[in-house]
Amino acid sequence: MNSWAFKIGWRLIAYPALLFAALSFLFFWLYSHPKRYPGALHPGAFGLKYEPLKLTTSDGVELDAWFVPNAKSKKAVVVCHGYPMDKSDVLGLTEYLSADFNLLYFDFRATGRSRGFFATGGARETRDIDAALKFLGSRGFAGAGLFGFSMGGAAALLSENPAVKARALDAPYADLGGQLNYIFAGWGALRAPLVALLKGWSLLVLGVNVNSVSPVRNAAALAAPLLLIHGEEDTAVPPGNSRAIKAAAPAAELWLIPRAGHGETRLLSGGEYEKRVTAFFNKSL
Repeated sequence: MNSWAFKIGWRLIAYPALLFAALSFLFFWLYSHPKRYPGALHPGAFGLKYEPLKLTTSDGVELDAWFVPNAKSKKAVVVCHGYPMDKSDVLGLTEYLSADFNLLYFDFRATGRSRGFFATGGARETRDIDAALKFLGSRGFAGAGLFGFSMGGAAALLSENPAVKARALDAPYADLGGQLNYIFAGWGALRAPLVALLKGWSLLVLGVNVNSVSPVRNAAALAAPLLLIHGEEDTAVPPGNSRAIKAAAPAAELWLIPRAGHGETRLLSGGEYEKRVTAFFNKSL
């Protein structure tokens, strides 16, 4: 009888544990290999002339990109989109910058029309930013500003490339582990083991330590001017993320926009968005 009790007991523990581990791997796979959303919108839709490009990262990933030239300007801004969207998704947040700056848009690895199999929440996306800055260097730009939305903003903070002269970030997350905890908050007592397994899969499969992907830790050491923008009603990446980055980098400018959710900041700013972002880059670059 004791033998039967033992056999039943270990099965009651082992089988649910295996199912939970399998579920955690499924979540890991879905987040690290996201569905692609290649948008149909391009700079020409805003009356802008642009050059289609292919960039290659230091680890051999080919990125799809657009260069929007401005012959009257010697300044450039690299635009970094959010996860899991593509460069067309941030045209509506940034196309006005073409009046004052040269612009470079690109799809991060594993998104849009770029190659690459895995997305890493900003860890390896810094290599994509490096490729964009290298291209601008080949065109004679000694440095550039970064505009980043959501994950693109986090990657911009993780980038330590000395060619970055200023950062304007809309809704960046402060810490990847913290963002995972927020996403899975509804799992209650199961959240901690689930997030721990996600981190384990990331380290095992990608070699990426999620605990090291912390834009807020980077922020304090970055000397370039920093503008943080966040919607006060953002439920995808709550405004506490930008407040934490501001606390780590007191010199940063923090602008919270009332009633704005994720991606609604320009829409609800009453025209102030374009003015402040343009003025920030004009002053900083």
